[in-house]
Amino acid sequence: MMRYYVLHLLSRKKYYGYEIIETIRDKTSGTWNISSGALYPLLKRMEKDGYIRSGSEKGKTVYEITEDGSLALSRVKDKLEALFRNWDNYRKLLEDFVGKEELARLSVTGYQHQFYLLRDTVDSLSKEEALELMNRVIYELDFQKAWLYQKVNEVNKH
Repeated sequence: MMRYYVLHLLSRKKYYGYEIIETIRDKTSGTWNISSGALYPLLKRMEKDGYIRSGSEKGKTVYEITEDGSLALSRVKDKLEALFRNWDNYRKLLEDFVGKEELARLSVTGYQHQFYLLRDTVDSLSKEEALELMNRVIYELDFQKAWLYQKVNEVNKH
Protein backbone atom coordinates (compact mmCIF):
# COMPACT_ATOMS: atom_id res chain seq x y z
CA MET A 1 0.00 0.00 0.00
CA MET A 2 2.79 2.42 0.91
CA ARG A 3 4.42 2.00 -2.50
CA TYR A 4 1.24 3.01 -4.27
CA TYR A 5 0.47 5.90 -1.98
CA VAL A 6 3.98 7.25 -2.63
CA LEU A 7 3.34 6.90 -6.37
CA HIS A 8 0.05 8.73 -5.89
CA LEU A 9 1.82 11.60 -4.12
CA LEU A 10 4.50 11.77 -6.79
CA SER A 11 1.86 11.81 -9.53
CA ARG A 12 0.83 15.24 -8.21
CA LYS A 13 4.26 16.86 -7.81
CA LYS A 14 7.90 16.24 -6.96
CA TYR A 15 8.63 15.52 -3.30
CA TYR A 16 11.62 15.43 -1.02
CA GLY A 17 11.72 12.32 1.15
CA TYR A 18 10.95 14.19 4.37
CA GLU A 19 7.92 15.79 2.65
CA ILE A 20 6.56 12.33 1.90
CA ILE A 21 6.98 11.33 5.56
CA GLU A 22 5.29 14.53 6.78
CA THR A 23 2.43 14.25 4.27
CA ILE A 24 1.65 10.67 5.26
CA ARG A 25 1.82 11.52 8.95
CA ASP A 26 -0.43 14.57 8.46
CA LYS A 27 -2.99 12.75 6.27
CA THR A 28 -3.32 9.93 8.81
CA SER A 29 -3.21 12.13 11.93
CA GLY A 30 -0.05 10.32 12.96
CA THR A 31 -1.57 6.83 12.71
CA TRP A 32 0.69 5.85 9.82
CA ASN A 33 4.10 7.15 10.78
CA ILE A 34 6.67 5.81 8.32
CA SER A 35 10.27 6.22 9.40
CA SER A 36 13.05 7.40 7.12
CA GLY A 37 14.61 3.96 7.68
CA ALA A 38 11.59 2.42 5.97
CA LEU A 39 10.89 5.09 3.35
CA TYR A 40 14.31 5.54 1.79
CA PRO A 41 14.88 1.83 1.04
CA LEU A 42 11.38 1.78 -0.48
CA LEU A 43 12.24 4.79 -2.66
CA LYS A 44 15.48 3.09 -3.77
CA ARG A 45 13.55 -0.07 -4.71
CA MET A 46 10.95 1.95 -6.58
CA GLU A 47 13.69 3.76 -8.47
CA LYS A 48 15.42 0.47 -9.30
CA ASP A 49 12.06 -0.88 -10.55
CA GLY A 50 11.70 2.18 -12.82
CA TYR A 51 8.64 3.65 -11.08
CA ILE A 52 10.33 6.84 -9.90
CA ARG A 53 13.51 8.80 -10.55
CA SER A 54 15.51 11.00 -8.25
CA GLY A 55 17.32 14.23 -8.91
CA SER A 56 18.83 17.06 -6.98
CA GLU A 57 17.18 20.38 -6.20
CA LYS A 58 18.56 22.90 -3.74
CA GLY A 59 21.19 20.36 -2.71
CA LYS A 60 18.55 17.79 -1.67
CA THR A 61 17.26 14.65 -3.32
CA VAL A 62 13.87 15.08 -4.93
CA TYR A 63 11.68 12.29 -6.33
CA GLU A 64 9.27 12.22 -9.26
CA ILE A 65 7.12 9.57 -10.89
CA THR A 66 8.07 7.98 -14.23
CA GLU A 67 5.78 6.81 -17.01
CA ASP A 68 6.09 3.22 -15.71
CA GLY A 69 5.15 4.47 -12.26
CA SER A 70 2.10 6.23 -13.65
CA LEU A 71 1.02 3.04 -15.42
CA ALA A 72 1.48 0.98 -12.25
CA LEU A 73 -0.54 3.52 -10.27
CA SER A 74 -3.30 3.47 -12.88
CA ARG A 75 -3.50 -0.35 -12.71
CA VAL A 76 -3.78 -0.27 -8.91
CA LYS A 77 -6.50 2.39 -9.03
CA ASP A 78 -8.41 0.20 -11.51
CA LYS A 79 -8.13 -2.75 -9.09
CA LEU A 80 -9.37 -0.59 -6.19
CA GLU A 81 -12.33 0.56 -8.26
CA ALA A 82 -13.14 -3.09 -9.05
CA LEU A 83 -12.87 -3.90 -5.35
CA PHE A 84 -15.41 -1.22 -4.46
CA ARG A 85 -17.72 -2.25 -7.32
CA ASN A 86 -17.64 -5.80 -5.94
CA TRP A 87 -17.79 -4.75 -2.29
CA ASP A 88 -20.67 -7.07 -1.43
CA ASN A 89 -18.57 -10.12 -2.35
CA TYR A 90 -15.61 -8.91 -0.29
CA ARG A 91 -17.93 -8.05 2.58
CA LYS A 92 -18.76 -11.76 2.86
CA LEU A 93 -15.05 -12.53 3.38
CA LEU A 94 -14.73 -9.80 6.02
CA GLU A 95 -17.89 -11.04 7.70
CA ASP A 96 -16.38 -14.51 7.91
CA PHE A 97 -13.06 -13.12 9.16
CA VAL A 98 -14.18 -10.65 11.86
CA GLY A 99 -17.77 -11.78 12.43
CA LYS A 100 -21.07 -10.22 11.44
CA GLU A 101 -21.51 -8.25 14.67
CA GLU A 102 -18.05 -6.68 14.58
CA LEU A 103 -18.39 -5.84 10.89
CA ALA A 104 -21.70 -4.12 11.65
CA ARG A 105 -19.99 -2.03 14.36
CA LEU A 106 -17.13 -1.20 12.00
CA SER A 107 -19.67 -0.14 9.37
CA VAL A 108 -20.83 2.75 11.56
CA THR A 109 -17.29 4.11 11.55
CA GLY A 110 -17.17 3.49 7.81
CA TYR A 111 -20.29 5.59 7.30
CA GLN A 112 -18.70 8.41 9.26
CA HIS A 113 -15.54 8.25 7.15
CA GLN A 114 -17.58 8.19 3.95
CA PHE A 115 -19.44 11.29 5.08
CA TYR A 116 -16.18 13.09 5.89
CA LEU A 117 -14.80 12.12 2.49
CA LEU A 118 -17.92 13.45 0.76
CA ARG A 119 -17.83 16.65 2.82
CA ASP A 120 -14.16 17.22 2.01
CA THR A 121 -14.59 16.41 -1.70
CA VAL A 122 -17.84 18.06 -2.75
CA ASP A 123 -16.44 21.60 -2.88
CA SER A 124 -13.76 20.56 -5.36
CA LEU A 125 -16.34 19.25 -7.86
CA SER A 126 -18.20 21.18 -10.50
CA LYS A 127 -21.71 22.30 -9.52
CA GLU A 128 -23.26 19.57 -11.70
CA GLU A 129 -20.98 16.83 -10.34
CA ALA A 130 -21.55 17.94 -6.74
CA LEU A 131 -25.33 17.99 -7.15
CA GLU A 132 -25.35 14.59 -8.86
CA LEU A 133 -23.21 13.05 -6.12
CA MET A 134 -25.16 14.63 -3.26
CA ASN A 135 -28.51 13.58 -4.76
CA ARG A 136 -27.26 9.98 -5.12
CA VAL A 137 -26.16 10.03 -1.49
CA ILE A 138 -29.52 11.47 -0.36
CA TYR A 139 -31.34 8.73 -2.29
CA GLU A 140 -29.20 5.99 -0.70
CA LEU A 141 -29.53 7.48 2.78
CA ASP A 142 -33.32 7.74 2.43
CA PHE A 143 -33.47 4.08 1.38
CA GLN A 144 -31.23 3.06 4.31
CA LYS A 145 -33.18 5.20 6.79
CA ALA A 146 -36.47 3.63 5.70
CA TRP A 147 -35.05 0.15 6.21
CA LEU A 148 -33.61 1.10 9.62
CA TYR A 149 -36.91 2.60 10.81
CA GLN A 150 -38.70 -0.57 9.73
CA LYS A 151 -36.19 -2.71 11.67
CA VAL A 152 -36.45 -0.49 14.78
CA ASN A 153 -40.25 -0.86 14.66
CA GLU A 154 -39.96 -4.64 14.30
CA VAL A 155 -37.57 -4.87 17.26
CA ASN A 156 -39.83 -2.65 19.40
CA LYS A 157 -42.86 -4.86 18.65
CA HIS A 158 -41.11 -7.96 19.99
